[in-house]
Amino acid sequence: MSEVALRRGNRLPAVAERGAGMVELGRDLVARRVTGAFADLFGTTPDDVIGTAFCGWFLPAVQDTVRRGLAELAAGRKDHFDERLAGLGPGGPFFADVTGRTVTADDGEPCLVLLVKPVEAGEPGPAAVRLAALDAQILEGLAAGEPAVRIALRLYLSRQAVDYRIGAMLRKLGAPSRAALVSKAYAAGLLRPAHWPPRVAPHARED
Repeated sequence: MSEVALRRGNRLPAVAERGAGMVELGRDLVARRVTGAFADLFGTTPDDVIGTAFCGWFLPAVQDTVRRGLAELAAGRKDHFDERLAGLGPGGPFFADVTGRTVTADDGEPCLVLLVKPVEAGEPGPAAVRLAALDAQILEGLAAGEPAVRIALRLYLSRQAVDYRIGAMLRKLGAPSRAALVSKAYAAGLLRPAHWPPRVAPHARED
């Protein structure tokens, strides 16, 4: 993802990593240039990606977190972006490691360049995890984009209790962030794919 790679035109050069795609975003987080491999991940063409919001290519459960993280990167409040995210491809939901940073484009304006590397099937693990009823409700709320304070009000819990249980789930699934927790929950089969509002699968609930 060197600055040299950002040349004029809508196409970015292919990246060396097999199956990985790359996309350049403006400060508005809209795609300006892409590789064919990025479009392939979502079963579309580069022309259909260009001019669209990057966040919209991922599952609703993680879009707000992606938007906030990239906005902080664009504003210079963080120096990199690194998340495992769930997207919707032609074969259904898939998972990808998304990394990015800010560079200077040909026109001198700052832009974001993101590398999207699909995760091999079965890599995220822990499919045997089961959740208590309360944890399942909290995870469903997170996947629907609810902030912890709203989840706490809905479940008649304190904010601290919700944060504690979220922290326990982060450790249980080995997730570094709440967005990654939701993505790994989908990957592990805890959340039912292509279901809205999000629901924890029956087999993942403790009796």
